[in-house]
Amino acid sequence: MELELLRAISRGGAGMALATIIDVKGSSPRHPGAKLLLRDGGCLGTVGGGRGEARALEACRNSLEDRGASLLQVAMVGSDIAGPDQVCGGTSTLLIEHLGEVAPYRMALERLERGERALLVKRIVAPAPCPAAGPVTVAVALLDQVGAPAWGEVPADPAAAARALDRGQARFDPEAGVFYDPLCPAEKLLILGAGHVGRALAAIAPALGFAVTVVDDRPEFLVPERFPEGVRTLQSGFGAAIGAFPFDAATYAVVLTRGHHLDLECVRALLRRTWRYAGFMGSARKTRLILDQVLQDGCDPAKVAALWAPIGLDIAGETPEELAVAILAELVAVRRNAGILPGLRLAAAARRA
Repeated sequence: MELELLRAISRGGAGMALATIIDVKGSSPRHPGAKLLLRDGGCLGTVGGGRGEARALEACRNSLEDRGASLLQVAMVGSDIAGPDQVCGGTSTLLIEHLGEVAPYRMALERLERGERALLVKRIVAPAPCPAAGPVTVAVALLDQVGAPAWGEVPADPAAAARALDRGQARFDPEAGVFYDPLCPAEKLLILGAGHVGRALAAIAPALGFAVTVVDDRPEFLVPERFPEGVRTLQSGFGAAIGAFPFDAATYAVVLTRGHHLDLECVRALLRRTWRYAGFMGSARKTRLILDQVLQDGCDPAKVAALWAPIGLDIAGETPEELAVAILAELVAVRRNAGILPGLRLAAAARRA
């Protein structure tokens, strides 16, 4: 969604207004960083739907008229389940902006298309120190993926900027009036092995926003009718494919080959690359043997410890489709920084063995 929204903003136009959730207290359907763009021809994105989104759209229309910015507070604390008020239990604060200058968004798009992250930093100045709603002025800056200034000047806490970039999570500092909004590139999923689980994984992953590439050295496993439209297939040796693939910090790699020797080949190659997530499927014994071998090879112990193995959340799944769901649940947990750690996987597998 971020790429699509940034492309729409970068094209410019006479009238664009952006609604961004900057803070949430309690429960809300969307989290800080969620965006809704109002432009000629309709809107793009969502800040949660329902009456809250209707209010955000109304505020965006007002912003187009007065070419200003404001804060909007949406309370979802209704108690009548049969009534019209939202009952999520939380309150969201939204920043509404008329977009006149698109340069920082265009520069952010260029970075995302190179597989890099970027950070929008917005300083919100209001008559009151921390208003719940009302007119504000906004200054915008863009930082690159290492936190260096790329456009504009806004005072930013380096530690807060680094944390937002690293975790990919937006956050608002109400005392400073600064909103840190990380923009993340499209996530790539490299599936190494086109067998039953690989095929099932490739069938579901695109709906979760992953750009999927499936690699196998057997051409009969890569025929187009086995995969949805848009899934890229590549006939290649696994080590060579990993060496040539454009890995970056938004890449997820899943090893699902037909043999432990091929899994080992993949793991050795992956340990030489940069990724957000990499792991392989197998029993506790197979996992331990592969991890011990790459440590004996002299691979960086910290990089080995970052591997996810055996992959997949424990949902007691058995069929290829169930295993694919377990793996994708784990990928989403990593995407959302849900607090699970790769080092727990092997211990859990050993207990089940």
